[in-house]
Amino acid sequence: MPKRKILVSAYACEPIKGSEPAVGWNWILQLAKHNELHVITRCNNQESIEANLPNELKHNITFHYYDTPLLFQRIKKKDKRLYLYNFLWQIGIVPFARKIIKQHQIDYTMHLTFGSIWMPTFLPILKTAFIWGPIGGCECIPKQFLKVMPLSQKIVQCMRYFLNATVILNPFILLPACRADVILARTYDTMNAIPRCFHKKTKVILETAMDNSVFEYKKEKNPTDTVRLIISARLIAIKNISMAIKALKYISQDRKWHLTIIGSGPEKDRIIRETHNDKLDEKVTIIPFMPRYEALKKIEESDIFIFPSLKEGGSWALMEAMTIGLPVICLDWAGMKMITDDKSAIRLSITNPEQMERDMAVAICKLIDNPELRGQMGYAGRERIKAVFNWESKGIFMENLFKKLEVTKGNESYQ
Repeated sequence: MPKRKILVSAYACEPIKGSEPAVGWNWILQLAKHNELHVITRCNNQESIEANLPNELKHNITFHYYDTPLLFQRIKKKDKRLYLYNFLWQIGIVPFARKIIKQHQIDYTMHLTFGSIWMPTFLPILKTAFIWGPIGGCECIPKQFLKVMPLSQKIVQCMRYFLNATVILNPFILLPACRADVILARTYDTMNAIPRCFHKKTKVILETAMDNSVFEYKKEKNPTDTVRLIISARLIAIKNISMAIKALKYISQDRKWHLTIIGSGPEKDRIIRETHNDKLDEKVTIIPFMPRYEALKKIEESDIFIFPSLKEGGSWALMEAMTIGLPVICLDWAGMKMITDDKSAIRLSITNPEQMERDMAVAICKLIDNPELRGQMGYAGRERIKAVFNWESKGIFMENLFKKLEVTKGNESYQ
């Protein structure tokens, strides 16, 4: 039986990296196990890709490198213009993709990385079966927390709610949604924002997973009486770190603990101010952003991972902490709700900022006082990542999906 031929648009695709480049790279490796792939990605990914492409998959993957004219390439040097450059890149690959489809008789096209529902793809105009996603971007902070956001974030988050409510009017969403044979949503938040008429062809799958190398890190035994708490995140408002600081004031003085925050960002001064106001200067240490392997080592040396974020899809930091074997405290919301379960995390119900401070303090005290529970939850988290959030599971999911699509098309042809 001939292999399926799939054309994948992967703006971000690079080995030995995390975040979006890792999503592109690892999904492509998994798809190539059973299919013939043609991948369009950026030219500056070429050297790294060709140096790290596994020998056993080389015959199944052809990379096609594309970048816009030099005039437009200058745009991507500014972080704030990345989305504009991606938009131009998506337009630019259309004639490139059309040639590949004609030359290689492609069966499916797939829009893979930078999968925000708000960032257009133009692959649906091509005459192939189309898979859209995994896409996200409809995750919002709980409305109860808008009041504690800085003005700029209040505006951004209110705009997100507005955009979600008006998806049905957005042609850049309706076109791929109508044309797609399957829509892959990374969270239920995004699925629920997609018009109901498309829900039958929408599947939920988180795009992120952990590579096996992270399992080499494992939580160390605590040699001291001090319980080590850790937060690893960008210091921005939606990460909600200031609420975690406020929760610490409810912990009685007789408990021995220390919090390390790894991260950099505009909220740093606010966090320092909250720490000082609550007289926690000696209890809290802030370490600027550090290379991934150093951050993993710090997590390995800790006992409890606090993840107070108000809005996530797939969080690398959260998955890494679970992989290493730390119990988690997080909100029962958005991507956190999908990644964790009740065996691996204390998940806080969505109430209001004041109540959640108290609820978080109770959760922290529960774990500080119960080392056996910490061990059980840490083990459960590690096993959950191993079983559910591995890259192989993405490949299995897609292979099953293709088989269902082929059965459906076969039945339609027969009728």
